[in-house]
Amino acid sequence: MKVLDAQELLQTAQDRTGLSDFGPGDFREGLDMLVKGVNAEVGVRPDRVEHLRENVLRLLINRLWFQKDLAEHPEILDEIIDAPIIITSMPRTGSTKLQRLLGASGDFQLVEYWKGHMFARIPGAPDGGREQRIAETRAYEKWLYEVSPDMITGHPVFTDEAEEEMQLLEYSFRTGAMMVIGSPSFWGWLLSADPTPAYDYLKTQLQYLQWQNPADRKKPWLLKTPIHFGMEKQLNRIFDNPRFIVTHRDPTKCVPSIAGVAYNWHLLYADAEPDLSGGEALTAYYGQSVDDHLAWRDDDPNLHILDIGFSDITSNDDAVVRRIYEAFGLALTEKSLQGMREWSERNPRNKHGGYSYSAEKFGTTDDAIRNRFSTYYDRFAPLLT
Repeated sequence: MKVLDAQELLQTAQDRTGLSDFGPGDFREGLDMLVKGVNAEVGVRPDRVEHLRENVLRLLINRLWFQKDLAEHPEILDEIIDAPIIITSMPRTGSTKLQRLLGASGDFQLVEYWKGHMFARIPGAPDGGREQRIAETRAYEKWLYEVSPDMITGHPVFTDEAEEEMQLLEYSFRTGAMMVIGSPSFWGWLLSADPTPAYDYLKTQLQYLQWQNPADRKKPWLLKTPIHFGMEKQLNRIFDNPRFIVTHRDPTKCVPSIAGVAYNWHLLYADAEPDLSGGEALTAYYGQSVDDHLAWRDDDPNLHILDIGFSDITSNDDAVVRRIYEAFGLALTEKSLQGMREWSERNPRNKHGGYSYSAEKFGTTDDAIRNRFSTYYDRFAPLLT
């Protein structure tokens, strides 16, 4: 079944906006591979075809709007992003809680969910269409939980909360973020694709968001997505003086947990049975990510890295926050602490319910995971309890 047509999507985006410049053309290969994979491999539900199509159009339309602003405001590329703090780690290690906890301090620039979902200003709209962009994101958030209710127990997303810049990477059509659609051939292409264009585009997107919010320019960016794990050399390349937080947890907990979250995302567009090879594939993928991450650490002894264990993140907010502020030379005010404490009180662990998972459910075993991650266990054992 032909669900998507790349040329039709490109033309529709141009017709809706009256614009034709999508920016760097390297996104086209990923778009073509995604469309090909969806049409050949993904059983998209008939009532979700238009949702999927509109989601891809959103990415293309935002690219067009962004390029218009870049052409009219070249000073966007003069924005300096210095010394961002980047949480990079395997998924399901407490990184989301840590990002949102720190974000509640008011001390950082953040990619709130709506800023990733609709990152470009709407031409001609008051204040760049801020209210419309927020409203469209809120409607999308509502739809997510209507069609895949269990998402709220895995990785909940909220329009006004800090979210991963994974969303921004989606606009390059060259990132693991697109795997929620569930095309094996796209995944295979992605594993060998050069991530450089995606990270180059990410930098300009962050410059653009900073330009849109000049009052926050002096605050450091707080970034986070597991997609960066193993690709930190790209972050060193595009940013000046990056600082890193790496969160850690036993991989036998991480791998099946992320397999469950991925399954809930797949339900957005297709009726899917649990992927019985998902755990095996994720073990291989994150095993390679760990290898690349450790090689990056070993290649440069001068990296600014703070390692934090999952158990501390989930049980000792104040101590973790103080460690982070001290490690990075940040001033911790009573106002900042109060904002974080209030967020923590509003968001206890398993606030939206827990869910059970196992390695066996997704086609692997704890022993297989331990064997693949043996070097990681040896190196970070005290943080994995």
